[in-house]
Amino acid sequence: MTGDRWHPSQLLMALPGLLTIVLVLMGTVPIGAPLLGPALPSFGLIAVFVWATHRPDLLPHWLAFGIGLTQDLVLGGPLGMNALIFLIVQGICASQRRFIAGRPFLLGWLGFAIIAVAVAIAQWVIACAYLVALVPIEASLMQATITIALFPLIAAPLMYLAIRLGREDAA
Repeated sequence: MTGDRWHPSQLLMALPGLLTIVLVLMGTVPIGAPLLGPALPSFGLIAVFVWATHRPDLLPHWLAFGIGLTQDLVLGGPLGMNALIFLIVQGICASQRRFIAGRPFLLGWLGFAIIAVAVAIAQWVIACAYLVALVPIEASLMQATITIALFPLIAAPLMYLAIRLGREDAA
């Protein structure tokens, strides 16, 4: 009968996915930037990056896809765009984690900045194709800039949590 009960460690292992979904929902609240207007930071992208580089076992591909799909549904953009992007980011970051995890924070921030700009360009291309029109790229680049600027505020607690959750069993 002990196999039917939840163990606290199971809840801890679900925490990264739950926190990432909460961050996706928090990212739907526009942040007003003086002289720039409202922008939506991609907190979900930050979380996917952190979990993929520090504990990819806690954010499997299917979960990254599901979180991206949740963001698509909440924001009302092209269905599957963020799901695909989060899946690709998770795969790239997990495969490159040996170059990012355990390095100075600034190096991780730089790596995230590169990913965020690439994601902004990919989202812009997808938006242009979806709308069959040339959309101004400024909004995508503004989102990337704000997300990069807020990276330390979101990533530092997530990295701390990744350390506190222990080491990956199969590294």
